[in-house]
Amino acid sequence: MTGLGRATLDEAIDAFERSLARRPLSENTRKAFIGDTRIFARDLQTGREGRVSLATVNAERIKRFLAEQERSPRAGSPKSIERRLTSLKVFFRWLRDNGYLAVDPAEGVAYRPFVDPLPESLTDAQVDAVLAAARVLADGEKAEFRPLTAIQLVIETGIKKAECLALDVADILRDGPAPRIRIRYDKPHLQFKERELPISAGCLTELDQHIARYGSREALFDCTGRNLEYLLTGRVAPAAGIRALTFEMMRWTCALRMLREGGRSDEQMQAFFGLSPLGWTEMAAKLARLAAYV
Repeated sequence: MTGLGRATLDEAIDAFERSLARRPLSENTRKAFIGDTRIFARDLQTGREGRVSLATVNAERIKRFLAEQERSPRAGSPKSIERRLTSLKVFFRWLRDNGYLAVDPAEGVAYRPFVDPLPESLTDAQVDAVLAAARVLADGEKAEFRPLTAIQLVIETGIKKAECLALDVADILRDGPAPRIRIRYDKPHLQFKERELPISAGCLTELDQHIARYGSREALFDCTGRNLEYLLTGRVAPAAGIRALTFEMMRWTCALRMLREGGRSDEQMQAFFGLSPLGWTEMAAKLARLAAYV
């Protein structure tokens, strides 16, 4: 391996690209990582002769690059600028972890607070209110269990709407010391998102009542995502005294609770939410901001 400080930026990017090819990432994620790092390299090399040594890259140069990107007539959206920083953070962390650098120059470069709006989440009191409202529907004349089942699942596991709607009865695992749900993906390039997530005994009870109510044999939910979202925002949210209730709000609520509980590494959080390294880096940055404001 090239010694500390002796590798050039181009050599490091080539090694990074080879490493990404061996990791279970989508093609779009790989292209984003490499594209952004090469844009940074071209910017750093402008007006210089020869190649740039990694040892010359520091936090101030990364900050200048991002500022130049914002001022450029060809600048993308604020989201694009944030993604460039995410790519550089992943790149330089990989360099440090693999012995190319002793210090990660991107570690101290903060995300701009205004780059992307903070995601919405629920307070503990609001979680109690939406669960109570959903139980009223489940106990009502029509025994509408679907909102309660979805809320319990997503608040506990943070799964996405598509993952929730794709659940089969067979994905509820009862063996072992604790019940779990299994998240599956058919497409090979997305199978790194597959995982088993623990659920509480109370959630399992709600699932069993849901299955009995609808006679579920394969698919757990017998409705479309649009119908379920209507029940969440049109029926549960008003009864709970909140403006709306979405899968994203519940997913972020789960993530924020886990962050505050502590005890999980970045790698464990990334695996729990079924994210690529890029996806987790973006989520972690937003979670840190969200925890500071909520």
